[in-house]
Amino acid sequence: MKKTLRYILTGLNILAVVCLLVSYLSIYIPPDKWWIPSFFGLAYPFILTANIFFIVLWLLIKPRNMLVSLVAIFIGWGFVSRYIQLKGKTIEKGDIKVLSYNVQYFNGEGGSQKKTANKIVDFLKEQDADIICLQEARLRKNSIFNLPNTVAKLGTINHYQFARSSTTYGSVTMTRFPIINMGEIRFENTTNMSIYTDVLIGEDTVRIFNVHLQSYQIDPNRYTVIDSPDFTEEENIREMREIGLKFKTAFQLRAAQVREIRKHIDASPYHVLVCGDFNDTPASFSYQKLRGKLKDAFVVSGKGIGRTYVGKLPSFRIDNIFYSTGFQSFNFKTYDFRLSDHLPVSCELIKN
Repeated sequence: MKKTLRYILTGLNILAVVCLLVSYLSIYIPPDKWWIPSFFGLAYPFILTANIFFIVLWLLIKPRNMLVSLVAIFIGWGFVSRYIQLKGKTIEKGDIKVLSYNVQYFNGEGGSQKKTANKIVDFLKEQDADIICLQEARLRKNSIFNLPNTVAKLGTINHYQFARSSTTYGSVTMTRFPIINMGEIRFENTTNMSIYTDVLIGEDTVRIFNVHLQSYQIDPNRYTVIDSPDFTEEENIREMREIGLKFKTAFQLRAAQVREIRKHIDASPYHVLVCGDFNDTPASFSYQKLRGKLKDAFVVSGKGIGRTYVGKLPSFRIDNIFYSTGFQSFNFKTYDFRLSDHLPVSCELIKN
């Protein structure tokens, strides 16, 4: 009996290792070429946890067997640092404070969009950032989020750019630095988009990309399987297939979107900042393609797990701030400010 159990555990351990290795491929293989690794990349934290479990288990039963999972984790050690940081990197005050926040249409107060918008503006004023990138902001010509009034309330912010991705909402970049150029990156067959803003910081021009990539388009309130994962029910199985298809579609659409943004990043004659809602995890093709040789502010100066999504779906870090070699990052922070299904993130930069 003990021998049979050991064989079963060994088989499950090997399966966990194979899944972990496949998850490493997710950052290199475009999901519109082969989408299966993207699911493993999405599940990376859970797969990693399973391998850690086997390391502890074998340490108690047969220590030599733990080497398989240990080596597999070591191979992808760089992935771990994308999810967990222990020390952080702090400074009293940087040259530039950057903040990014998906405000979810100002729906955080249960339908009172005006109340939510006012609280968010108060939060932004308190943070006193030099560059603010918002996604999913309602931009109708009414008093919910009036940009000139908002800029006046923020005090140090004097310039802004916005672009509608639909008739009602879009992305906004606000800054205290003069804007000398701006543009939009539109994607086909979707309301997601990116805007870029050239600002003058001292004598240097910096291009800011405010990014909002394709979401999974999943309403958690519509699917009972999210709250009650009973896979013996036929309806739940149907829902899981539908959710899986939405995930696959989003993976593939984001692949095309990040290629387009990457072209603009590579063509930029200036140092760049890339901020926004990626709707994808650090173990993804989207993250890897956009990051390229840029630095991830969380990896460099963050602390903790850094999750930014707080909806009903599994919680991961999907909001990011990247920067080019012209800067150093300090004081990365994720705010426990829950007026959206995302949490705001910020960092402070020093020019090299």
